[in-house]
Amino acid sequence: MHGLNHRMNQLQTAGGTDWTVVAAGIVIRKKLILAVKRPPGKILAGFWEFPGGKALPGEPAHQALSRELDEELGIIPSDFRLWTRVKKSYAHLNAHVHFYLIYKYEGQIFPRENQEMAWIDPARTCGAGFLKADRKILKRVVYHL
Repeated sequence: MHGLNHRMNQLQTAGGTDWTVVAAGIVIRKKLILAVKRPPGKILAGFWEFPGGKALPGEPAHQALSRELDEELGIIPSDFRLWTRVKKSYAHLNAHVHFYLIYKYEGQIFPRENQEMAWIDPARTCGAGFLKADRKILKRVVYHL
């Protein structure tokens, strides 16, 4: 099973394109969702996104989500589910993003990477300033709050 998880969750090849699995968490609080701004010095710095990151070799997407949210925000999702997947190509990466709806978590949200954070109403934002993969999600997630 480990080999299957590695093949399915870390690197996927379709039509000659390698896709890196990325886990993104849509943290929900009172019909608002958490957005974080990529800090200076990182690729795509200054763009808003949902917290998360790339899966490590052999790491399933849901485990990457927990690890990344702990590293970035000091929280561990406790009530969450895979909602959708989106493939998006950037100059540096072909990302197969797994979006998780997070209803509950353990810990207190704190910007461990000194990133800006904001609770936003997806019904009242046009997505300007967000990463491309996240813009479409903003329009759709409002129906799941």
